[in-house]
Amino acid sequence: MSLREAKKLQTRQGIANEAMRLFATRGFDHVTVAEVAEAAGVSEKTVFNYFPTKEDLFFDEVPARLAALAAAIHGRKPGESVFAALRHVQGRDCSRLCSPMFATFARIIEESPTLRAKELEVMGRFADTLTDALREELGSSELDARVAANALVSVHWQFFRNARREALAGRSGPAAERKLRSELSRAYRLLEHGLAALEA
Repeated sequence: MSLREAKKLQTRQGIANEAMRLFATRGFDHVTVAEVAEAAGVSEKTVFNYFPTKEDLFFDEVPARLAALAAAIHGRKPGESVFAALRHVQGRDCSRLCSPMFATFARIIEESPTLRAKELEVMGRFADTLTDALREELGSSELDARVAANALVSVHWQFFRNARREALAGRSGPAAERKLRSELSRAYRLLEHGLAALEA
């Protein structure tokens, strides 16, 4: 990474950090982009150069998440299934999603209809990314890739929603993490071995 790229990344992270601090204190809907810009010591134009919308300030990790999903599929180990690769990627998030700090993130979403609507858009982007990766890596047809991608996103979204539910209920730590990992494994087993396993 060049010095210029590192500086841009630092600026982007600084803006996102200040935005999250304000959102956590006052709620997403009560903070303006101008206030974020002032707190971060940049102009509103600079904020929008890095984040096209106010909602993108909150979901600042989405680009990295999209890249990680595609990389998991393209970078699978020999003999490793797509399901196993994606389950491994999501499993790495369990500790973070079961930390007390995640409860703040969950609360901000819960209190904002705007963010919950944005979440739907984000999941659509996840589906598009997975569709493209499956077509490129496996040579799947558009239909097969799209159906598989939407099924995989349903697991991703439910995993995230389950983590939010536990966080909002005040449950965190090792016990919450074990439960979340168990739910994630069950969801992937349903996909990998067919929904007939619902009766198992």
